[in-house]
Amino acid sequence: MNTAIMYQETQILEKTKVVPTIAFPVERTQDPKLAKLQRDLNPAKPWGQRKIAARQLGYARTAQAVPALLKALPNDPFWMVRCAIIQALEMIGDPAAIPVLEEVALQDGFQVVRSHAAKAVERLTK
Repeated sequence: MNTAIMYQETQILEKTKVVPTIAFPVERTQDPKLAKLQRDLNPAKPWGQRKIAARQLGYARTAQAVPALLKALPNDPFWMVRCAIIQALEMIGDPAAIPVLEEVALQDGFQVVRSHAAKAVERLTK
């Protein structure tokens, strides 16, 4: 039985732009604060809120946060949030993040994000 529920949110910006809906997996059995932080990674939320959510998930150091962080990383439009997500994944230390981090290290449009991702891959593979 699948215990995950999906959270979706869409926000209309400037009356002409619509932020795409992205579903984030949230486990029913997990802490409600952790679930809220995962929902706060949605690109429809303000960038500052997404950055704080990523940091808090990293400080929690729980593997339950990894799927939401991995889903948010390549989809977030703001480079500082992507760096915060990378740092959170590094703090958690789950090797499952390595393939996504390698892809970001090669393909991200910002050198600082690529650098953070490459360093995270290096630290996670030790």
